[in-house]
Amino acid sequence: MKKKVGAILDEELVFKAKQVALSHGQSLSQILEDALKMYLLTVDRRKLERQKDISQITRGAMRVPQSVLKAVMEEEDN
Repeated sequence: MKKKVGAILDEELVFKAKQVALSHGQSLSQILEDALKMYLLTVDRRKLERQKDISQITRGAMRVPQSVLKAVMEEEDN
């Protein structure tokens, strides 16, 4: 089911969206709906990325200052 939504948008943004809609033979509503869907997918992906283990996100590579690395290595020796 569709729901009518009112929004205040930048004039230039609306103009560009209308141009895209016209060039693709779609309505402005469809362009805005598609853009919102893409944005929400991006937000969902970012949320999933934050939930991953840090080693997966950084692929195991983390920059650590030499002094911190030395301190950690010395702790492991004790």
